[in-house]
Amino acid sequence: MKTLILNIDRDNDFGIKVGITGPVIGYTQCYNTASKLIASDPEDSDSNALFGALKHYNELKKKNENVEIALITGDDNVGEKSDEKLSLQLDEILSMDHYDNLILISDGAEDDYITPIIASRIKIRYIKHILVRHNENIESMYYYIVKAFQDKKIARKFTIPVGLLLLSYGMSLLIFTVYSIVISRSYAIIPSSGAIMLVTIVIGTYFIGKGSDIKNKTVTLLVGLKEYSQETKISLLSYVVSFFIIVIGITYTYEITIKTSPILNKILVFLTIFVWFVYASYLSKALFDAFEEFFIFKNHSISKIWYGISFSLALILISYGMINYIRFIIGFIPFSAVFIYSILLIAGIIMALLSAVLHKYRSTLKSKGKNLFGVK
Repeated sequence: MKTLILNIDRDNDFGIKVGITGPVIGYTQCYNTASKLIASDPEDSDSNALFGALKHYNELKKKNENVEIALITGDDNVGEKSDEKLSLQLDEILSMDHYDNLILISDGAEDDYITPIIASRIKIRYIKHILVRHNENIESMYYYIVKAFQDKKIARKFTIPVGLLLLSYGMSLLIFTVYSIVISRSYAIIPSSGAIMLVTIVIGTYFIGKGSDIKNKTVTLLVGLKEYSQETKISLLSYVVSFFIIVIGITYTYEITIKTSPILNKILVFLTIFVWFVYASYLSKALFDAFEEFFIFKNHSISKIWYGISFSLALILISYGMINYIRFIIGFIPFSAVFIYSILLIAGIIMALLSAVLHKYRSTLKSKGKNLFGVK
């Protein structure tokens, strides 16, 4: 009868801290792995659990039992992703040799979540938890609070909910204070409520930032944005120009439509004007892309860009004509004006059909040209 002693690292501390991922099989390999982790982080309980499994391995060996030891690692995203990795590694171990039963050794109850997965594959002989003893003389509340904040698992489960609670309370006080100022037209703030409001907002923001690692994510985003702007300056410029065209379009269209009535006509007039700014935004982006492809990347095949420009113009003409035709049906514009809009609508439909046919024709020619040279 052969027994497998299995140690589980569900949150992948071995992979994150020392770059070792499971499965790790064999006494020597597991011993070296545990030594690396405890040298990197003496306070990590996973190394103690693996050493506990090694100790249990030696004890069973002295009893002349046929045993093997292995370590499997999960993922820092504890849950479905980590358990799936653990399942695959366990299947890999069981496929290498025949084991009659298994002894599960872990550092706490969190690893026991995978027990049903293990039981579905092999008989569990028993479960053993390795609990680390502390020197009571050095234990202090401050020490454990600091360590808890540094532990990502605890931070996600504790600091984010508390932070959201404090921030919500602080923002509620702020909204109520602003509302009171507007209603009473008194700019006096009670010092005690102002202090509570400020403290809860600051602490809540700090807790959320600490738990969700906003600082590192912001730095990564800024670094990525910097690298992107250095590599593709024209693309970045095109996005900036397109964005400001949209902003100008919203402002300009709002100023015009605010003078019209009723509300339904305001909406329709807003749409008829704003669609042209949308097209202008798309057109500027497309022209920047065409310039970049033609002059920087030396790609002279930019037919797709011109097809996009022509087809999108056709869609704008169709939308513009249709919206104004709806205004005529409702009675917001006279019959004399709808004639021009109908012409634009028909022109948009014809342009869309021609653009689609030409694009299909060019694609067919290009495909035939490739086949002539034997390119598939």
